[in-house]
Amino acid sequence: MNVATLTLNPCIDKTLYFNTSFRTDGLNRAAYSVTSAGGKGINVARIYRKLGIRVQALGFAGGTTGDMLRALLEKEDIQTNFVETLCDTRMCIKLIDATGVCTEANECGGPIQEEEYKALKAQLVSSAHLCSSAHSNSAEEDIILFAGGSIPNGLPDDTYKQLIKELSSLGTGHTGTGKLRFILDADGAALREGITASPWLIKPNCAELSGLIGYEITGRTALEKAENAAKASRRIHAQYGTNVLCTLGGDGAVYTNADGAYYVNAPHVTMRGFTGAGDTFLASFVFAYEKNGSDVESALCFASSAAAAKVELAGTEMPDKQAMMRFAEKVQAEKLSI
Repeated sequence: MNVATLTLNPCIDKTLYFNTSFRTDGLNRAAYSVTSAGGKGINVARIYRKLGIRVQALGFAGGTTGDMLRALLEKEDIQTNFVETLCDTRMCIKLIDATGVCTEANECGGPIQEEEYKALKAQLVSSAHLCSSAHSNSAEEDIILFAGGSIPNGLPDDTYKQLIKELSSLGTGHTGTGKLRFILDADGAALREGITASPWLIKPNCAELSGLIGYEITGRTALEKAENAAKASRRIHAQYGTNVLCTLGGDGAVYTNADGAYYVNAPHVTMRGFTGAGDTFLASFVFAYEKNGSDVESALCFASSAAAAKVELAGTEMPDKQAMMRFAEKVQAEKLSI
């Protein structure tokens, strides 16, 4: 399995936990804190490493926080290949009080210089060939590229669209007949622009999917909400030929492809750290989907269990493979009749 991740706007995630309610107009003393490497692509790489798969993490990094990002990933035995930037890698702060209320303060990131972006594009082409040559038993094996998160200052809203178009025709491996499958996990304008280039898969949550189609996806029950999300996903697939994996939080998730729509429920767990749960779902789903011969239902069950294990952990700590299986008996996937 050849996998790479692209994080245009990585960060240092610092989560502070408080034993009291958080006050915006006074002093708050944290009971403890958790610091880790952050960003959608980064989180996907961390999950794949927990699953025993080596991936290459690509993107931008700069300054002392960029050095910290590299060091944190090195501790997790994740290979990095970041383009050095003049700007510092951003910091993202999360404040979680005793009631579970989370307050976030994220830097925007950037600005990225034109030459830095050109260097990244050249690196992506080079890394695709190196990845297939180094890890593939077949010269024709595809490469999966996970790309996601916000776009830093200095780059246009259609950056993902540009990259998908430029890389989608890229031949990988010794013969150049392998294909690069682009998975996009973004929101807002980045998603709206990116989907027009027809990535292989997108992974919006319910709110992001609602924003994409222009109306709110709701339901009186979890199943009804899933069916409505599936109907919206089918419209997207029909228009762009893109598969859609939509996470619904505590209501489960829906996967839609050319064969139909599938739903999986979510087990009830104690939530301690929700950041990275969607990334965990995405990474573990694609991992299981590839490993189990495109078996959607078993992949959804594994992903739902893995995401549940993630939210039980503080901060952005990631579960190991054994923990990811813990809730497998509490989830069930089914094909929807819509």
